[in-house]
Amino acid sequence: MRTLWKFIWFAYKSYRQYFHVIILSSIIKLGTTLFSAITLSLFLGSVERGEGESLKILLLVLVVTAVLSYLNKRMEMKERIHLEGMNETIKLKISEKIMSLPFSYLEDSTTMELKKNAEMGVNNMGAIWDLCNSFFTILTNICTLLGLGLIIFSFDPMLILLLIIGIIINIVLICCQMKAQIQFFQDLLPINYKYGYYLNTILDEKNGKDFRLYSNYELLYDQFVFFAKEVESYFKKLNIKQSFYSSLISTVRYVQMGLLYSLVGIKALTQEFTLSQFSLVVSSAITFSECITKIIEASGRFIRAVEYVSPLIELLEIESDKDEGTVIVDEIESITFDHVSFAYPHTNKKVLDDVSFTIHKNEKISLVGVNGAGKTTIVKLICRLYDPDEGQILINGIPLAQLNRQSTMKQISTVFQDYKLFAMSVKENISLNHSLDEIKKISKEVGISDIIEGLPYQWDSVLVKAYNERGVALSGGQLQKIAITRALAKPADLLILDEPTSALDPLAEAEVYRNFNELSKNRTSLYISHRMSSSVFCDKILVLENGKNVDFDSHENLMKKTDSLYYQLFHTQARNYTL
Repeated sequence: MRTLWKFIWFAYKSYRQYFHVIILSSIIKLGTTLFSAITLSLFLGSVERGEGESLKILLLVLVVTAVLSYLNKRMEMKERIHLEGMNETIKLKISEKIMSLPFSYLEDSTTMELKKNAEMGVNNMGAIWDLCNSFFTILTNICTLLGLGLIIFSFDPMLILLLIIGIIINIVLICCQMKAQIQFFQDLLPINYKYGYYLNTILDEKNGKDFRLYSNYELLYDQFVFFAKEVESYFKKLNIKQSFYSSLISTVRYVQMGLLYSLVGIKALTQEFTLSQFSLVVSSAITFSECITKIIEASGRFIRAVEYVSPLIELLEIESDKDEGTVIVDEIESITFDHVSFAYPHTNKKVLDDVSFTIHKNEKISLVGVNGAGKTTIVKLICRLYDPDEGQILINGIPLAQLNRQSTMKQISTVFQDYKLFAMSVKENISLNHSLDEIKKISKEVGISDIIEGLPYQWDSVLVKAYNERGVALSGGQLQKIAITRALAKPADLLILDEPTSALDPLAEAEVYRNFNELSKNRTSLYISHRMSSSVFCDKILVLENGKNVDFDSHENLMKKTDSLYYQLFHTQARNYTL
């Protein structure tokens, strides 16, 4: 129940219109059910009282029935419309929540699995509609049962006792059925997630080249079939259990209704009462039984939906990232690592171990080291994606935690190895705050403007071909140049480029580096590259080895240390270019 009320409150705050519509719809359905139960009795009563009155009652019944039918259809349409609004709003809330989490959660497998389970429940399993609809269906039918119960009680209290006994037996059976469903969905979720992964991987067109070149398709397909059979076997077991409980519930209901009709019939034969009274009790009993059936069916959907929204509630309860810093950063004069050590969550190995250095304004710094030395980790710490475990990082002599995060991020522009471009136009991907002339100037310096202007829609070309007729498919190197242009277009004091030319050919790389000093003037710049030639134009090189900074000096001075790691790396790579 805790999950239910948390979800209802979250959903209500997210999209109140849906609840207003569904409450009004439930009231109309309640009125329709009660009116249907007494319609025949009203007509028969009018016949007993006189022919003229029966015609009026018949016309009244027809008018009310038509109005209720129209209102029900109208509310069903509004429910569908607002359900879509609710779905989209909750998807947006999930995205906002993910964006508000500390970045470490986004690289944590447990949190990401929780996110996928939450999205699966909302997107694939229709959990929102099932939960809201079944909840109000149960509520509406309980209200209907109370109204019908008063009618039946006024006829004979023994009938209510019979109905209550049947309800108690059904509740016990429903609880057993629900328990089986809960256990089923708890067991199924991890298997269904794996099944979904293999299905989506097989259907993803991006994997087509690898499937054709290697034998991994057969392996993936075998895994997909295996988990598909697992899911199928789980559903078979569930269906057997559900069929057993449904049969028992139906048997109890039919026995109950048989006894009820028998008692009503006996009373009708032994006591004097009108045909309309008899009709009212019988129709009330039939509707009563139908309400029980609806409650049972809705309860099954309700329990399933609660299980599917549980990951969403768990995700929403994760504490969001807090920005408690108050100092506004207008410019970056210096960056200092003061005995910084760091290990990624759930690991014991230090990626950085007692690292100390200072970068001053407008310096060009190259970060050098073998894979896993900690280069990208330094960038993540500067960008406040993680906090150091020991020591502190200072900007302008002030610890990062005391700085306002938003103002700090405005002063940092980064191109990561795994940069992302989006299904927007080239111009929109680069900047929304610059004129086209400014964007063209920067793009020309990076060496991508001619390519873009050669496209059919030029700067309005969309960077995803699958979703738009203006979409284009550019090469990896061309996309990387657009990402570099985006970073340079941001008016930030600190420019960080993590493997900025990894997808470029040697000529394009040389062109980019030739223009870098001009493009990044009046900025502090950090470069990470496995191409040692990029270090030559930097003021200093920070050399990392096993998480420690072993050197921090200029290229000229480091090349004098023939036993240093930098000297070895530079000469090892230079040999490959020696004629």
